[in-house]
Amino acid sequence: MINSPFFTQFLRLSNVYTLVALLLLGASIFFLRSLGKKKVSFSNRMLIGLVLGLALGILLDVVGANNALYANGAQKEISDWFALLGSGFIKLVQLLAVPVVFLSIIKVITDVDAKRIKTLTSKTFIVLLGTTAVSAIVGIVVVKLFNLESINLVGELSAGQIDRMGTIASQSFPQFFLGFIPNNMMSTFSSNGQVVSTVIIGALFAASLRFLSVKKPEQVKPFIDLLDSARLVINSMLINVIKFMPYGVLGLVANTIISRGVAAIIGMGGFIIALYVGVIIMLLFYVVLLTLTGISPVVFFKKAFTTLVFAFSSRSSVGTLPYTLQTLENDMGVSGSTANFVATLGTSIGMNGCAGLFPAMLGILVAASAGIEINFVFYVMLVLVVTIGSIGIAGVPGTATVAATVTLNGIGLGELIPNIGAVFGIDPIVDMGRTMLNVAGAMVAAVIIDKWDGTFNQDEFNAVK
Repeated sequence: MINSPFFTQFLRLSNVYTLVALLLLGASIFFLRSLGKKKVSFSNRMLIGLVLGLALGILLDVVGANNALYANGAQKEISDWFALLGSGFIKLVQLLAVPVVFLSIIKVITDVDAKRIKTLTSKTFIVLLGTTAVSAIVGIVVVKLFNLESINLVGELSAGQIDRMGTIASQSFPQFFLGFIPNNMMSTFSSNGQVVSTVIIGALFAASLRFLSVKKPEQVKPFIDLLDSARLVINSMLINVIKFMPYGVLGLVANTIISRGVAAIIGMGGFIIALYVGVIIMLLFYVVLLTLTGISPVVFFKKAFTTLVFAFSSRSSVGTLPYTLQTLENDMGVSGSTANFVATLGTSIGMNGCAGLFPAMLGILVAASAGIEINFVFYVMLVLVVTIGSIGIAGVPGTATVAATVTLNGIGLGELIPNIGAVFGIDPIVDMGRTMLNVAGAMVAAVIIDKWDGTFNQDEFNAVK
């Protein structure tokens, strides 16, 4: 090991483990790049990037197991380098998230008839919150199915985590929603998590533009044209960024395993398996919904595949939003107004994984560890609290923690928040499945609502591209 600060602190390359890891990462990137030159499909490269990331992460963790050099220095160095690739890509996507939301909401409200906006809003809330209620019920079922009530969730949290979560848990329902009303436009635009606030600002802009388009059309037209041009530029930027997605997936998945370790994943294996079974059940529920609506679930999931892989890898519903919109509009035949409106709200309202399935499971486990009687009345209360609390949970990594906090506070267990520390050790692993479910639910809602409204292009949906 090289002890020079230049290598240990700045370059982050002080031992043979880090060097080998970087060589393997470079070889993987080169391999993915060669597949692109051979015209291998984007979907296949995404899947290969995912598999390479899993293999690379597990290999490095197993080789470095019980090795002091790896544990005391190499693990963090390797994680930093892999984060440069994975998290760096996520930052580029998140860079576009707020402008995409803002410009999309303005486009929808200014272009769509006022009457349809009302029906679109009501249908969106019904579908998103309805599927969230179902996901909460599924969470209860898998906990009982796997008999997880015996899991000991007692663990240690940092003082900062306890303070932050305690503050959230102490908020009343009105205070919780008051936080969504923006008081500073620039600070809202600078935060990827404030999606609801961005929607509110976009709606205010759009309402004024609709009014002024009638009263002062000549004066307001240049501004509308500017916004349309900005939307075109942002979409072009998005297309260029998305080309690097297979490399981002490689870095994200590998780093999740490297930073957490295989042992931490195995220790909570029962909970992880149960959650992913819940995800599969919800995906089957989507199959039923699509079939009943007259939409082929096979075609849907085939076209949604790359979007869901990215959501799985990035762990960010908001970060996935630009690609979600592109897939809905360009590949699935969903009208631009429905795609922009439903998918955007789906990053903050009724997220089936982070704000439905997971909080319901956690609510039962914490209640069981506290010795609280779990009966039918408790289940009903839990589903209601989870469903209502899912409104406005921002779709960025880690917000399932907020959703879980809201749920625990809603069922009177807010003081037991420190007891869920064991879950955080494996949070990135379960967050992958939760986020994929969030995005899948929003996409299903968009397709179904567009079909109900008669604006769905069935031929484009069925077309092979």
